[in-house]
Amino acid sequence: MTLSTPILWVLLPFGIALVALAAYNRKKFSILLTSITAFALSVMAYTFPASMEFAIGPLNLTFTESLGILGREITLRYEILPFISMIYFFTGLWALGSGIKGVSKIFRPTSLAVTALLTAALGVQPFLYAALLIETAVLFSIPMLSPLGKAPHPGILRYLTLQTLAMPFILLAGWLLSGVEALPPESPLILQSALILWLGISLWLAVFPFHSWVPMVFESSNPLVTSFLQFMIPSVVMIFSLNFLNRYTFLREAEGLYQILQAIGIIMIALGGAWTAVQKNLKRAFGFSTLVETGFSLLAIGLANDGGLTWLMALMPARALSYWLWGYILTLIEDHLGTTDLAKIDGFARQFPILSIGLLLAQLSVAGMPLLAEFPTKLSLLSAAFNSSPVLGIWGFIGALGLFLFTLRLLIHLVKPLPEDEPRQWRISEHRDEIIPVVGMVIILIIIGLFPQALLSNILQTLTAFSQLK
Repeated sequence: MTLSTPILWVLLPFGIALVALAAYNRKKFSILLTSITAFALSVMAYTFPASMEFAIGPLNLTFTESLGILGREITLRYEILPFISMIYFFTGLWALGSGIKGVSKIFRPTSLAVTALLTAALGVQPFLYAALLIETAVLFSIPMLSPLGKAPHPGILRYLTLQTLAMPFILLAGWLLSGVEALPPESPLILQSALILWLGISLWLAVFPFHSWVPMVFESSNPLVTSFLQFMIPSVVMIFSLNFLNRYTFLREAEGLYQILQAIGIIMIALGGAWTAVQKNLKRAFGFSTLVETGFSLLAIGLANDGGLTWLMALMPARALSYWLWGYILTLIEDHLGTTDLAKIDGFARQFPILSIGLLLAQLSVAGMPLLAEFPTKLSLLSAAFNSSPVLGIWGFIGALGLFLFTLRLLIHLVKPLPEDEPRQWRISEHRDEIIPVVGMVIILIIIGLFPQALLSNILQTLTAFSQLK
């Protein structure tokens, strides 16, 4: 029996997402269906044989890498499967944690559909059709962010507008790039194509000055939902962007390109860190810190000649786990207090110490604190940036301090004694079903911080799909 990899990792999850959507009111069924599907697809991608053949009892299955749909072709090669395994694993993890109060009922099916669409975008040919698939994924994300029956927040409209604006730029860039390889290096069309391509990608990634929707959407929407989207879409766009560098020699060898990416990455880290440090709302601080993470990803690509792509891939799973924990705890805090304003969280740790410690560690993991998941990679990136240019390294270090400063401000508010007329003794008020996921994820973050190579090596195999890049 012959199948194709796009049937397994695009059509099948998309179809199951539609089934889950039809039963979105059945909470347990929806959680089990989406999370088990995502985990199963992740395991299959992780263990898929290089021969593309395996047997289930008497049934021999042979897989091809391509599938034609409406005159287009989706190709999911064996080399990209580690990345697909990662995004489906985290889709399952987010679905598993979505049973808490405050998360939209349709988050589970739509998150699976979004992952299926983004997976298709990684392999569609001609590649410019990826812009249409990513735009469709963005449209699917709107109901997750804005509850049905309520007017969408202005930040969500801005998110939709800027993400949609990216599509024509990518389509135009794709059309221009198709004829650019035959042109002489001095042709102005080459620079114009590169600029248009960058405009589209920077809109997708919310690169400054297209970032304004990020804190607005984070403030107005559920933190678990926004953390999923702000991990999933930028991660896929980063991998999609590597295709351009891998495919077009003039881009890969363009003078100054990597230095420009380093500079843009450092600007994102410095500005995002400064904004994070001064925020008065926990969800807005989360949003700004994701801009810092985008900066680190761009810095990693800019340092490709120094091994930066390895750090780019290693950052992704560590970042996803930290984002999940951060979004999960913020959702619980918003449920308990009805707000995420910093000024109204005074003394929270005296009632909810486990959630408070988990929140602090999630933020510190993203900030790159020693012994936590992102520390080894962040240290390597900042060291390489300093070696490339001490000025870049210093500004990167200063920007990275922003989240540390915000976490220190948060700690002061969490343990701040309340007025004497409202005494509040230290006690554990969390339910057991709140404690177990938080403690479990904290342990995982510490283990990854201590043994990063042992746990993150598989995702690095994704880089074999980009044979022209170092």
